[in-house]
Amino acid sequence: MSSRRLDSFPESLSEGSTVIIASPGSPTENAVGLRILSQEGGPADTALVVTTTESVARTENRYKQLTTDLGGPALRIVDTVSEGQSLSAPYRETPVVFTPSAGDLERLVMALSELSQDPNGSHERRHLLIRSLTPILATASTDRVSRVLDRISGLRTRTGLSLFGLDYTAHDEDTLSALAEHADGILWVSSSTPEEISFEYESTDGRRGSATTETTEN
Repeated sequence: MSSRRLDSFPESLSEGSTVIIASPGSPTENAVGLRILSQEGGPADTALVVTTTESVARTENRYKQLTTDLGGPALRIVDTVSEGQSLSAPYRETPVVFTPSAGDLERLVMALSELSQDPNGSHERRHLLIRSLTPILATASTDRVSRVLDRISGLRTRTGLSLFGLDYTAHDEDTLSALAEHADGILWVSSSTPEEISFEYESTDGRRGSATTETTEN
């Protein structure tokens, strides 16, 4: 995976935004959420990341490839998919808290709350990324997921980003509309070729913007 910047990324993605990253397939495929963190966040920031389709090891590896030259927030991960989820590791270099499944929303909230603790106040901004909501929506109603998103968005700092990935081909229009009510906008992702990712940002107030960048995937 290339660490190339998203040079023309939509300016509409401002500090403090809540954005749904809508992809035609798994939103982890092009790692757009991790790319946004590596570019928009700084090395003094932290990011709470929930894995629902890829393991912690895969997530860390992708992120390291993206931040080799650019720097980026320090990750704190809630892992719902790795095998052997017997012990959490909140004190490792990248803290990890395991939960038994993506659909266990109460444990998800508790895990994120645990990882959000920063008693020394040593970090500037805190961001939030759920790499894919689709496995969560497979086991919980849209209304319940929406309420949880509102709760956990409060764990970011005022100028931090909340990013929620989604495979829009797996959900109907009513689901997308309901989730959009809890976001500032939707970042529509498309890939016409393996080397190019295109974006269209749709604000919930109707404003639109577009951008294109080239990238290389493993």
